[in-house]
Amino acid sequence: MSTAYGILAVVAAFLLLIGSHEGGHFSVAKLFRMRVHEFSIGFGTKLLSRVRGGTLYALRVIPLGGYVRLGGMEPGEYDLPDGFHRKPAYQRLLVLLAGPLANFLTASILVALLLLPSSAAVAGTVMQVEPQSPAAAAGITSGTVIVAADGQQLNGDVGKLRSVEAQAKGAPIQLTVREPGGSQRTLTITPHFDKAQGAYIIGVVPAQFTPAQAIGSALAFPWLTIRDIGTGIWQLVTGKVPGGLAGPNGVTGPIGISYAAYTAAEQGVQDYLQILALLSVALGLTNLLPLPALDGARIAVVLIEAARRRPLNRDREMAVQRYGLVALMALIGVIGYLDISRLVNHQFPGAH
Repeated sequence: MSTAYGILAVVAAFLLLIGSHEGGHFSVAKLFRMRVHEFSIGFGTKLLSRVRGGTLYALRVIPLGGYVRLGGMEPGEYDLPDGFHRKPAYQRLLVLLAGPLANFLTASILVALLLLPSSAAVAGTVMQVEPQSPAAAAGITSGTVIVAADGQQLNGDVGKLRSVEAQAKGAPIQLTVREPGGSQRTLTITPHFDKAQGAYIIGVVPAQFTPAQAIGSALAFPWLTIRDIGTGIWQLVTGKVPGGLAGPNGVTGPIGISYAAYTAAEQGVQDYLQILALLSVALGLTNLLPLPALDGARIAVVLIEAARRRPLNRDREMAVQRYGLVALMALIGVIGYLDISRLVNHQFPGAH
């Protein structure tokens, strides 16, 4: 892979992750007729810009972030009739939640793009046959449907096939297969031991999902990933991961994300889409944390105001948000230093 292609893949990753997040905020704000001063992807000098409907749309030179400037959130305009703070609490909450939710939806769409191609066929259809495998020697080809194994009807359940392979422990197993032309036959195959997988296999990769199952798995992906992220953070905090938060497997920032996107693009489209889906969920979840300068902190403010039935002091709130932004930038700087150290010391997986 050329360096230019890798850099393009990194930029595209940030544009997708940030664009979907800010696009979520923007779309719901417009839906509720809130004033939007600016919708920008990137920071720094404007590369492209256009004013339309009272909103400045801009693409800026540093593609490491983005923002939506809503009316009524800056000093001197808190009381704008169509500003953020003059809208009902439920509308403000939906605008704030829309960014993270857009990231979760983006992750589901990316996973669906990965799963749907293999689900176009009947579940259990052989999508790939490993060269020089027992299945290849028996004449199984792509498009063959494995109907039964050792008398067990599979009904597209790949897990049953794997179970039969494991239980055979290298002994011959009997398969009933249906060829692409419709003819059905029974054959005997002896699985071989694959060192990479550490298991006895016949050497086929069947389709595992119907289209409906693929979409269901895609929709479940963000929530399962959030659970796994939570487990990983707990293991980091409790010292179960070597090195902890600052170690090779600890927290990472824009540099680490760039490296992950670059190396995934080197491996191919499938790995690239998969890492983008993971990063999209991580970005959405991070923004829900109740920390100043993140969506989670503003969500907390709306909930507190709704509970006490009167607004907080806007100037003090803005001061907290500004100090929080400075602290967040400092934290990103520290994490950036850790990421550079990992790259220099070849501690990222696959770093050279």
